[in-house]
Amino acid sequence: MFTIENLNGEYVGGVNLNSIDEKNGTFSIGVQVDRDHRGKGYGTRAINILLKYAFLELRLKQI
Repeated sequence: MFTIENLNGEYVGGVNLNSIDEKNGTFSIGVQVDRDHRGKGYGTRAINILLKYAFLELRLKQI
């Protein structure tokens, strides 16, 4: 699980990779953003970063 923080270093939520199947290159993702910080793009940005990590670094192939 990775922590999502805003520019002030405050905890905003978390994002993680789940059900990683290295043999088939598949995975799922989960995201949680605190109620006070929803609708501000934190979850979207965190998912984009996580997907780049999964596809480019871990070489997974499919969600």
